[in-house]
Amino acid sequence: MKSRFLFPYPWRKWGVALFIIGLTLSAVHIVFDEYFSGLHHGQMLAGKADLRELVTDIILLTLICGLLLIAFTKEKVEDEHIAQLRLDSLQWSIYFNYIGLIICIVCITNWHMFVGIAAHFIFTPLLFFIIRFRWVVYQSNRLLHSEE
Repeated sequence: MKSRFLFPYPWRKWGVALFIIGLTLSAVHIVFDEYFSGLHHGQMLAGKADLRELVTDIILLTLICGLLLIAFTKEKVEDEHIAQLRLDSLQWSIYFNYIGLIICIVCITNWHMFVGIAAHFIFTPLLFFIIRFRWVVYQSNRLLHSEE
């Protein structure tokens, strides 16, 4: 299986940087958003809603781009074995995502709560793929080095 649609290996560093920046901005946004909401007792000032949406969009785009770069950059040695591990991990991440979504559909009856929780399923395929792929590559390398 030829991996034609993977980013070059050095781009992973950019992905990690974008993801860390996105997480940091997200935490800062949550803290300050709650502070300003409490300060104004939930009243929107002119333009505040637009700024909040713009900041949220920038944070989401930063996180998604970072995760995409982390997940889909080539390894130093990209061979058939790595391609198979990548494919298996992608399949498991889709299973995990939809099992979680099904559990939410069955267990959550409040529509607003469901939408809030289901929005997090935007990130779960990429996150679970990265975690599982890195784990199986680590296990494979460990097994390879123990045989030597």
